Amino acid sequence: MNQIASLPDRMTGQDTSTLSGVPETLLITLAARLTAARQNPDLHFVDPAAEAVGRALAFDPERFAGDKASMRGSVVRGQWLDGVVAEFIQEHPHCLILSVGSGLDTRANRLSPPPGIDWIDLDFPEVVALRNALVPALPNVRALAADATDVAAWSGSVGWEEGRPVLVVAEGVSMYLDPIRALSWLQALAAKAVVRGSALWLALDLASPLMVAQSHRHPSVSKTGAKFSWGVRRPEEVSRAVPELRLVETYDVARHCGAASAAIAFLYRVLTLGRPVYSCALFRNS
Repeated sequence: MNQIASLPDRMTGQDTSTLSGVPETLLITLAARLTAARQNPDLHFVDPAAEAVGRALAFDPERFAGDKASMRGSVVRGQWLDGVVAEFIQEHPHCLILSVGSGLDTRANRLSPPPGIDWIDLDFPEVVALRNALVPALPNVRALAADATDVAAWSGSVGWEEGRPVLVVAEGVSMYLDPIRALSWLQALAAKAVVRGSALWLALDLASPLMVAQSHRHPSVSKTGAKFSWGVRRPEEVSRAVPELRLVETYDVARHCGAASAAIAFLYRVLTLGRPVYSCALFRNS
């Protein structure tokens, strides 16, 4: 049976009325995926599973669709992260993938991880309940309700075995974390990888201090009541704080979010001697 075209009855009657603050921001990225074909056809982004989730929720993406920079940014960010995950799977066919703060993300459905790979989506309990009800199931993918920043609490429950390569993907997560807690989380991930003898990749997006200071004016985030807390001047700051994590690649998201955002990104780089206003980064421990 086609899991995307035919939704089981358990997926009906769900709503997002109980979500607020950071959990509610999952609707922003869902809206971006649902409007991608119409607003950004040049990106050739296809996500049938997201469309199925949107139908099951009877979700109207127009609440956020007017924020065209965020809609496009969410898609180009997602495509870059898809590429990182695909590369990791190719290099490590028996790996563990930890998707942190997954929301209603359907990356696993887009990439169809092959047998031998375990994929865990971690998020708030109310979000995991929605995921389990709405996102088409895959045999080697499951959701876990956990505080993703508390590595010690969940690391024994996800199949992080000795020597197993691990990819941590945190999309739309870091900027909502308390700065001290964010760095403690990254340090804990790096330390766990050392204990397990694992190759560790970490892929995430990073906000600048400017974005954090202006989060109350963000056209979409401000509608949820969430606020940004952690920003970095450059992705290299993460490596300085957590030396085990070596920066190997960056992607300037803001430069690909439309003409206005690209102009702001260019001006910001000029005024700050090359700092990105909003970027993705890939770190490795080896």
